[in-house]
Amino acid sequence: MQDSLQLFPAQNGTISARVTLPDKTVRHIHSTVDPSIEAKYFENLVFWGDCIVFAGFGLGYHLERKLKSIPTKSILVVIEYYDELIARCKNLFSGLSNKIVFISASTDNAAISSLLREYAPQSLQIVKHPASFDINKKFYEPFLAQLFIDKPKHSSTAIQKQATAIMLYGNFFLEEEVRRALATNSIEPVLFAYNDYRFIVHYEDKLMRLIQEKRPSFVISINMKGFDGNTALADITERFGVPVVVWFVDDPRPIVMHKRRAIKNNMIALSWEKSYLKFLENSGFTKAAYLPLASDPALFSPAAAAIRPSVSLGFVGTAMVDAFAGKIQEKFLWSDCLEPLVEPASDMLLSNPLYPVENSLDNLAQKLSVKLPFTDEKNRTWLCAYIIHLASMKKRKRVITGLLDLGLELFGDPKGWRHLLGPRATVHPNIDYRKSLRNVYAKICINVNITSCQMPSAVNQRVFDIPMAGSFVISDDQKDLRELFDVPKEAIIYENLNDLRKKIAWYLAHEKERTAIIAAARERIKKEHLYVHRIKAILEMLK
Repeated sequence: MQDSLQLFPAQNGTISARVTLPDKTVRHIHSTVDPSIEAKYFENLVFWGDCIVFAGFGLGYHLERKLKSIPTKSILVVIEYYDELIARCKNLFSGLSNKIVFISASTDNAAISSLLREYAPQSLQIVKHPASFDINKKFYEPFLAQLFIDKPKHSSTAIQKQATAIMLYGNFFLEEEVRRALATNSIEPVLFAYNDYRFIVHYEDKLMRLIQEKRPSFVISINMKGFDGNTALADITERFGVPVVVWFVDDPRPIVMHKRRAIKNNMIALSWEKSYLKFLENSGFTKAAYLPLASDPALFSPAAAAIRPSVSLGFVGTAMVDAFAGKIQEKFLWSDCLEPLVEPASDMLLSNPLYPVENSLDNLAQKLSVKLPFTDEKNRTWLCAYIIHLASMKKRKRVITGLLDLGLELFGDPKGWRHLLGPRATVHPNIDYRKSLRNVYAKICINVNITSCQMPSAVNQRVFDIPMAGSFVISDDQKDLRELFDVPKEAIIYENLNDLRKKIAWYLAHEKERTAIIAAARERIKKEHLYVHRIKAILEMLK
């Protein structure tokens, strides 16, 4: 049975269209109330391509009023699956003087090949009618692929020749630091402000134009931020042969779960935590590599007038309670019946950083006679994320509680800390990472570092930023810390709470030794652990 197209009157009296698929599913190409309403999504679309390809056109309501703004020099390719709709397409385009090729299900792609050979357009603009395209995606994709067969692909020398990278840029952690590091490495950072595009048609159009105009050596994203839900970024970069670098600085499992369809062979994954590399390889990335965090001297170099410490002992960070934990619970089918499972699971992770939460979930649930109310990936992944978060909160509470009698002061998340510790804690207001964190670190004589449980071996930002700010930090014992720094010459670690208390007392009394360790750590960071070094490592991977 073939799918069938039906034209019918919408509620406002204009013609609408729907399709009945072979499985008898009905899909609407246009609104059943007012088909012309979709034109609002295309209001700001500008025609710019030497060759403009309309992939799916439907009844044309979305572009009917804009067709006259098409440049006369542009070659037009109108691809519409249904022969019944091609006639309407031809009527709409009849007033244009452009070279136009119409393609339907009864046409082969030879028309596109001959057109490209004859006119050799320099820029391609693809304008999709989303509903039409999604219904018959398998029809449209081969035609679009044909457009890119002769397009130049990325080469190993592209970085040296073009020295341009598209940075997916919003307001997320590390994006500004990476932007600066690209520029320092003589790579022009072209910012793609993904938060500026409310509609996929504008997101896709801007990205396609940017790639053709700037010819980037690669695209870079932090945590897949800026990836769209329609796989447009993945499809466009793959067609143009542009590598995409994704640097994960949080547990990638909840991120990838929602965006697995967008992972293509032109993408490499970097992770600040080694234990996630196998997962990333299995998720479809062509390569997964370790890349630790670093520091940015523009943010954390000591102030010109050195700040003398006024706080003996401090911790900068959140309590990891209600606000964020609650948001995780909202992402899956949380039930109070899971409490008897998450509490012991988080305790096991707390006692053993390598405890396999996901792989142990079913056995632990069976042992505790807890019936999981779901079996799907989404709910299981977010349940594990909640367990890891809970373990991290318990870890912070345990260390901080054990230091309150030493006069420890907390900076950031006053509401969370008071909820967790009560009124006995000395808590300061929230801090802006980019504007004031440096001075906060600098005024603390000894900073305490507590690593999140999502990081079995990796180090967090504090081990780099605190010494760069000219201050002293004592960190929990992470395997990567010993690889990145010379312990104890450049970094001091603690094994447990008693060890931490002893080292706090000793280093508070020995300023000369503190100063020497800060200086040694800063030298190591400036030579090896700035974001400019991380970008250099990325460039080497792309050669």
